[in-house]
Amino acid sequence: MNAVRWSSVVRSWIPGALLVVWTVTGSALLTTPAQAEWYVGGYGGISSPGSLSNVTVSDATLGGGITNARINDLELKSGLLGGVKGGYFFVSRPWLGIETDLYTQKPDVKQQTVVGGTSSGSVFAANMPATSLRLTVWTMNLIIRSPSMSDVFQPYGGIGYGLFFATGSQGGQSNTQANPGFQFVAGARYVLTQEWALFGEFKYNNTEIRVSGIKGNYDSQNFVVGLMWHFGR
Repeated sequence: MNAVRWSSVVRSWIPGALLVVWTVTGSALLTTPAQAEWYVGGYGGISSPGSLSNVTVSDATLGGGITNARINDLELKSGLLGGVKGGYFFVSRPWLGIETDLYTQKPDVKQQTVVGGTSSGSVFAANMPATSLRLTVWTMNLIIRSPSMSDVFQPYGGIGYGLFFATGSQGGQSNTQANPGFQFVAGARYVLTQEWALFGEFKYNNTEIRVSGIKGNYDSQNFVVGLMWHFGR
């Protein structure tokens, strides 16, 4: 119940967070010279999703055939994550940056026993087969860094909003649906040369997944390391 309430509260922040991102972005763009510090990077790491919560399932074979039946939380698999990103920091505001981020992961639904109930009041317990799930995330992030802390080591944090493309596959059939969601980013970069830097990040994301007859609230903690190339300094 606490997880459901927390997810509802988080989702209520999304419109406000998106407004803040684009308001600050627009203001910065209006006052920024043409030159900026651009960068691109690639990274890999580990994704550790929480259980899919507030779940409803529609399945012709599960429990004798169910539609929008509410069940217990579904366990998801941890796995590898890979992605790319690019962005820039403004010359007039070197602490402020805009970034686009694209990555993919596979938080497959594990085979497990589920217990649930239908709207008619019937209760059931059944073995739910594993479901292949791929999640591709594309976000726009507002990044704030601390360049004055050190010329070599620079921590940063940010908030992003974007689309989460969920592709599910079960019984030889697959489908893809997109839903909006958000992410928080915290990380640091270590400058190697004028152009190259190593970075490590923690990403937390949250969205709603609707795929293969399953609907639920999704969140994940992701830990990545990568290499970025800066130009235009």
